Amino acid sequence: MAWAAAVIGIWTCVAPWVVAGDVAHARSITSNIITGAIATLLALALAARDRTDNSHRGTGPAARDRTMPGNL
Repeated sequence: MAWAAAVIGIWTCVAPWVVAGDVAHARSITSNIITGAIATLLALALAARDRTDNSHRGTGPAARDRTMPGNL
């Protein structure tokens, strides 16, 4: 999911040129680039955090049983 958010952030950066062509104004371009860069950086940070968190989780049957609804 975080990788999809990173792609959306990158799309936000390039969308003014792809969609509007040369009609985009400096303010909208600046806004899209700042918003897209922040979204991309946050998504990549989340993806990196998820990747490191998954390495510490158990993957055996006991770990799967704890995550099943109704198994308390």
